[in-house]
Amino acid sequence: MSAILIISVILAFVAASFAILRTRRSRSNADAELLPPPYDVRGLFGDADAAHPAPPDVDEDAASEDFEKELRERASRGDLETLKEARGSGRAGLYSLTLGILLERSEGDAVALRALADFVAGGEDLRSTPALAAAALEDFEREPVRARVPVTLRVAALSDDAEAFEAAMTAALRARLEGRLADSGADELRALFDAEYWLLSSEARRSGAGFQLKRKLAQVRRSLADFERRRPTPSGEPVPAGDAGQKERQ
Repeated sequence: MSAILIISVILAFVAASFAILRTRRSRSNADAELLPPPYDVRGLFGDADAAHPAPPDVDEDAASEDFEKELRERASRGDLETLKEARGSGRAGLYSLTLGILLERSEGDAVALRALADFVAGGEDLRSTPALAAAALEDFEREPVRARVPVTLRVAALSDDAEAFEAAMTAALRARLEGRLADSGADELRALFDAEYWLLSSEARRSGAGFQLKRKLAQVRRSLADFERRRPTPSGEPVPAGDAGQKERQ
């Protein structure tokens, strides 16, 4: 009897073990179906998108190239309005390029050079370059006239080059002292020098050349004052120091 009981217990234990094994195997298979696939699952057009990615938007680059090409062509024909458009683009390199083309075109043509200098000097938010300042100064020294003094100084100041401004100021002073600007008064020149000086950028004024320019400006003021004191009156007598300013205003 006890042997039968033992056998029954063993059979029950085997049956239970077999059932547990089947249950575990089933759960393992079910879990396997929930695992992610070994590669990314894509939609209907996923493979096509990967094989042929969308090209970058070239419209903006093409428009920029066309704009630059147009400006260069117009500048080569002497269209001064291209400066305003280049400045409005916010691209400093394009502005410098456009101004360089216009300046190159004016080489040997005093009328075109003066028109360019006048345009820059009178333009709103336009800037100059040391090259344009040098060309305007050379033109002024060939023919120093009163009307060109403000433009020559303005173009030099807008170049943000302290040395260029000092050269323009010195040329104007020299022409006045040599009698080639007899129609320009000392007070007028002093006012011009002071006003145009402040058009230089703060960086240019704070530079080493800017420091030298500030000292030169003080010397120029004294030179003009001394010149006026020594200037003979119609009677042939020098103007007294205290009466220089009054005589100049009269």
